[in-house]
This record gives sequence, structure tokens and C-alpha cells, in this order.
Amino acid sequence: MQAQSNEDAAHFTESAYPDWAVTMCFYAALHWVDYYASQKGDDIPSQFPEKSPHDSRRGYVRQLAKKLNNRSLEKLYNDLESASQKARYLESIKYQSAIDYFKKHQSEVNASFDKLQQIKDILQIS
Repeated sequence: MQAQSNEDAAHFTESAYPDWAVTMCFYAALHWVDYYASQKGDDIPSQFPEKSPHDSRRGYVRQLAKKLNNRSLEKLYNDLESASQKARYLESIKYQSAIDYFKKHQSEVNASFDKLQQIKDILQIS
């Protein structure tokens, strides 16, 4: 399963490439959301026709957070997406290397793993 593969890769690369670990945490969350949707019979692209698959998935997560009465799901997901953008595009950081940034900010890497686990807990994925 893609979600578990991304999560395993994140753990494997965390010490050498913390920027990629953060990115893979987001993609693991993305695939866990897709897995959850498929288990519930939801078709994200057709239920949320947006400009991009990411926009569709954000809409699904927003609605799911309301449905599950757990607004933190949407915040956790958005936080992981933002951390991934920081890692990939150096968004909002004044470093020339995301590796250097995340090695000096290990707490942000740890937070990504924690947020991923919280998402899995909310979705009741073990």
C-alpha cells in the first residue's frame, strides 16, 4: 500500500534527509486519506471536482472533519501539506538547503510524524 510505503520511507530517511521525511509524511497522510475514502466508497475526484487533485482532497478532508466532528483533522492535514511545501520549495524559510533547515529544526520533523499518527488515529487506521 502506497501510504505505508511512504511512511516507512519517511522513517528510513529521517536522519539523512529530514526534508524528504517531512515530505513523505505529507504524502503518507494523503494516501491514508485516499485509502479511507476508498474503504468508505467515496470517490474524491467526482465528489469534489476541483482544479487539482490536491484541491479535491482538501475539500474531502474539510467535509470529513465536519462529518467526524473532529476539526483537527483538517488542521493536521493542512499543517503537513505546509511543512511539505517548506521542505520542497523552501517556502517561508531563509535557508538555501531544506536538509540544513530541518536538521536544525528536528522538532518540526518530529511534529510531522506526530501529525501523521494523529491523522491515522482519527481515521482509525492502525
